[in-house]
Amino acid sequence: MHSEILGISYNPLLVILWSFFAGLVFSTVGAAGGILAGVGHISIFGIPSANNIKIMNQILVITSTLISVPSYFLQRRVIYVLSFLLGIGSILGALLGSTLSYKFLPDLKLYRPLFGIFTLLVSLKIFQEVFFSTRTRGKIEEIESKLKEGTGYDLKFSISPRRVSVEYLGNTYTFSTITPLIAGFAVAVISSALGVGGGFLLVPFMVSVLKIPMYLVPGTSALAILITMIVSIGNYINLGSRFDPVFLGIEIAGVVAGSFVGPHLSRIMGEKKLRISLGVLLMYIGIRYLL
Repeated sequence: MHSEILGISYNPLLVILWSFFAGLVFSTVGAAGGILAGVGHISIFGIPSANNIKIMNQILVITSTLISVPSYFLQRRVIYVLSFLLGIGSILGALLGSTLSYKFLPDLKLYRPLFGIFTLLVSLKIFQEVFFSTRTRGKIEEIESKLKEGTGYDLKFSISPRRVSVEYLGNTYTFSTITPLIAGFAVAVISSALGVGGGFLLVPFMVSVLKIPMYLVPGTSALAILITMIVSIGNYINLGSRFDPVFLGIEIAGVVAGSFVGPHLSRIMGEKKLRISLGVLLMYIGIRYLL
């Protein structure tokens, strides 16, 4: 098939297989969905316009996020007050990042190495989580054990003009309302400029700076990313970025299918093996894009 909008010819079967893989990875590992989408758009399908690549990456991220957010809500794993603060801060950041990127980063030769640097950083973060975050994993197992025992299901939070207070499993976490607004802005500038989701940056911020339990972080991050992506995608369209609805429709079908299969694969292979495999793949891609 040929896409005049994107300026490429493509095999629909290859499109759905790669997008299935991206959705599978994102739903299993919780990261790198936008990066894998970008790798496909850059290297596999050869889309020549960086601005078209960015918007298509983010549409696929928002597709996978829409699938995961309702599940996190049902599990009571979303601090939506924090998500909205991050999202409010991200509005200006997404507008700024996408505008600057559209104007000053339209050339694939400039975009590719920056995308490679980001991919390499994500791979290093994945290895760090696998080999050096045993304490965090222990806390997650402890929380899951308490949930199975039926203790402390309620997630409670309150907000004032200056501070947010979160209560979960007998512990209280407080932080300034200004901090997530600033973080949401900064992360949105970077993620919208590169055409990725930004979870790689939001997750360590919430864990390390706000001290939020990791168990609550993925859902909270996903909802915040959803807000950022809506603003960023809308601005890219307004600025002139384009996507082929047929090509993108095939990709969305693959991402949706992969997002449903991912959790089942995780049970079979084990999360650690999947994360190591993804880390190796992303490191290879990152280095290759920098050479």
